[in-house]
Amino acid sequence: MAFYRGARRPLDEAEKSTDAAKARARAMELLAGQELSSGGLYERLNRRFAGQTAAAVVAEMVEREYVNDARYAETRAHGLLAAKKSRRAAAQNLRQKGLSAPQIEQALDRVYAADETGEDPELEAAAALVASRYRKKLEAGRRDLVVAALMRRGFAYPVIRDAIQRVEQE
Repeated sequence: MAFYRGARRPLDEAEKSTDAAKARARAMELLAGQELSSGGLYERLNRRFAGQTAAAVVAEMVEREYVNDARYAETRAHGLLAAKKSRRAAAQNLRQKGLSAPQIEQALDRVYAADETGEDPELEAAAALVASRYRKKLEAGRRDLVVAALMRRGFAYPVIRDAIQRVEQE
């Protein structure tokens, strides 16, 4: 295939470039495509560039506020909530992205906080999952399967119980 780019072999430290201008250009290319955390940007740059060069460019991007871990954490948390992820699953995903515990906690507190009407977004996500994906199992009397599926997704039992009750009352 002409458009297929196979996996590249990892570069040895001696083969990695130390050209800061090229690293800066690559960082801008990466950030133009998607928002990245500082750890994610460093990891991507470190594939082609020496560690010191990559660290210096990441520091420059943070200084210029092209990279902002708090903003990234909150944006990512909003996306995970929209994907009906539990708070626990969202925290795990953000940890995998290399964010610190205070940044994760702050972002999740803002995103998963109750709204003006007092509704819990995590409960809403669980109820939406029960209504869309697990309603047939619930109607077949397989409540245990629904609870198990939601627990695997990281929802706490009180949230699961309330979500199931909400869907059964509809």
